[in-house]
Amino acid sequence: MTVTSRRLRLGEVLVVGLLGSALISWWAWTDAAPGHPADPAGMEIGPWLAGLLGLVLLLAAWLRSAVLRSHRLLSAAVWSVPLLPTRPVLSLDGWAYAAQGWLLRHGHNPYLVAQSQAGQLAARVDDHWSGTTAVYPPGSLWIQAAMTALARDHTYWAAVAMRIPAVLAMVLLAAAVIGLARALGADPQSALWLTVANPFVLLNIVGGMHNDGLELAVALCALWAGLALARASRPWLGLVVGGVLVGLAGTLKQPGVLAGIGLVALVHRQAVKDGGRDGWGPLGARILVGAVPAVAVFAAISSIGGLGLGWLNSTAGSPASVTSDSPIALLVQMIGWAGVPIAAMVPIATAVSLVLTAVAIVWCWFRWGPVPGRRGGAGPLGRPIVLQAAVMTAFALCGAGLQPWYLIPPLVLVALIPLRRRWLAALAAAGLIGSGLCFLQWFSSPFLALPVAALAAAACRWWTPVRSRLDLVAHQLRGPAPGAARSGTSGTATGAAGAAGPSVTGM
Repeated sequence: MTVTSRRLRLGEVLVVGLLGSALISWWAWTDAAPGHPADPAGMEIGPWLAGLLGLVLLLAAWLRSAVLRSHRLLSAAVWSVPLLPTRPVLSLDGWAYAAQGWLLRHGHNPYLVAQSQAGQLAARVDDHWSGTTAVYPPGSLWIQAAMTALARDHTYWAAVAMRIPAVLAMVLLAAAVIGLARALGADPQSALWLTVANPFVLLNIVGGMHNDGLELAVALCALWAGLALARASRPWLGLVVGGVLVGLAGTLKQPGVLAGIGLVALVHRQAVKDGGRDGWGPLGARILVGAVPAVAVFAAISSIGGLGLGWLNSTAGSPASVTSDSPIALLVQMIGWAGVPIAAMVPIATAVSLVLTAVAIVWCWFRWGPVPGRRGGAGPLGRPIVLQAAVMTAFALCGAGLQPWYLIPPLVLVALIPLRRRWLAALAAAGLIGSGLCFLQWFSSPFLALPVAALAAAACRWWTPVRSRLDLVAHQLRGPAPGAARSGTSGTATGAAGAAGPSVTGM
């Protein structure tokens, strides 16, 4: 592209994406009955259609921006602006955050007092969760209390203030993605496009203000810090600093503690490559050194105000009790159709979820983690980033509850790997389908939304116009590479993996 055409394309995608984001913001503001009411009136259908048009425009701008390799952060910033002042987008979680913050700010323990007692904010909490206590760790609750205090308990501003940590999450996420992509041999610009500038990420972290965003950003910073210090010949310090950040991520949302797996794998790999000892003994020592500060930080923050592990209380809402994308939750609902009380199945579903998750994580470690003495496959040092992505995916799929934004962490981690073109196309398709799934589930049950998402995935794979468009996007993300025109599937300097998967050399 010429300089002029690039400038025109930049102006186009910024304006179209801004318009799309503004329409989504307007829809979130005017939707009188969030969710899927039984009898939508004509006045309600209008905002819904505007939201759908906005989503289409935003996704189109994102795809068109793939070729603009130096404007990822600008695009993300511009597209985020209309989302900042509106009500929570595609989720009611922001109201729950404000309600929990209100309770803590007014001297109540959110682990003992239900969200229905949170003053005027109680009416905004989703009906299913209003009678339950908080499920988030204390780190999130203290942030929510601080934002509520900043808003002086104003109902609207208390919810909107939850976007302050969300924006901070996007800034940290961008820094960590750039740093890790460079360290791991991936293209930072492609990684930014797939993550920070991705509407799937923007709509859920900025629009939906989910605390998953800050948890993920801090967890990635833990991996980045640990790897950077290990490469500076200070692996033990890397484990300590990374462990502190892992503990902090866990107090923001529980899955953050899983970053400790990737931290140990990354540091162990680098230490052995630099001449350090391999074997189960050194590996166990590195696990211990990383775990101690993580547990210490988690315990210290949990002890503030005497909150402790109250998120484990039986009064907290169980994700297995509602319909979600989780296979376990869907099975519970289907058994419930036969007349079995769902409340009686929740403890069983939760236990099954924990067992499956543990087994899956152990399997992921032995498949992609460091296993001293192993021959073939991933090798004795493993593939740490692939391991971390697999662990986060297993946690999401085996959990008792699964929402589309739970898949953002594995998407971000895979984007940090040097990828072949078809994997870039697959991640672009994931961004499209994930965004559409979030929108569709705002109106319908996962029993309808998931089959539609499956059809969309099939179209991305088999429908020639869609597949060709995604292939073009992947080509633009790869940028010029020696021999690209001859091979059609050129790799990066580290992207020489087989046709069956991503290039993960050194990952």
